[in-house]
Amino acid sequence: MFRKRNGDINWRNIILTGVALICLIVGVVLLLIDPIKNYKRQKITDDMMESIVEVSQATFVVKSSGNEVSGEEFEYYYGEEEAGGSQLDYKTIVAELPEEVVLNALGTISIPSVDINIPLWDDATIVSLRYGAGRLKDTADPGQEGNMTILGHRMRAAGKLFHSLGDVQIGDKIEISTIDGHVYTYVVDTIYEAVEPSDLDKYIDIDDGTGKQVTLVTCTPLGVATHRLLVVGHLSE
Repeated sequence: MFRKRNGDINWRNIILTGVALICLIVGVVLLLIDPIKNYKRQKITDDMMESIVEVSQATFVVKSSGNEVSGEEFEYYYGEEEAGGSQLDYKTIVAELPEEVVLNALGTISIPSVDINIPLWDDATIVSLRYGAGRLKDTADPGQEGNMTILGHRMRAAGKLFHSLGDVQIGDKIEISTIDGHVYTYVVDTIYEAVEPSDLDKYIDIDDGTGKQVTLVTCTPLGVATHRLLVVGHLSE
């Protein structure tokens, strides 16, 4: 029987160790991808907030391919219409985006009870919702009679965009600060916990409400997004 000499190299063990090390490195990298993306997204959002609040900056130019939100193609429930009235799908809209997109800030939206404090854009598009919440086109302006509908992503990471909207309770305040310095405070009086996406039209048009109303819309359950969570408030006079 042959015995392995002390100087012989066990190539099999070396290869297995190398493979295990590579798998470990790949696993660590994969685990870090989302936190790194979230950190970068938060940094951009924080910088935008600072510019809106401190110097009333209203216009921002961003890359249409940047800051993508994981799963946004499945949460795309706010579609844009063609001239003929038919809905354009997510892939079509993304393919037709210019290289750069201009975001127009309406102001900021804050819900102190759940630590939401993010930019509010004057349109709810695929790109704008990556950087904050967006007012759905043709719904009411802040403080205006009618239903102002605001859309936002339900991020998995705590503290990001509308992640904590599910923690809002009746009586909480929603503060809309416009770029011209006006602050409108709405008080939450109704919460719809699980609306079918196909039923959203019953809640989000300008006339689908009473008085000076705001309706916040995001996906639910968290990480699943089969339904929509709606938080409704009315202007505090």
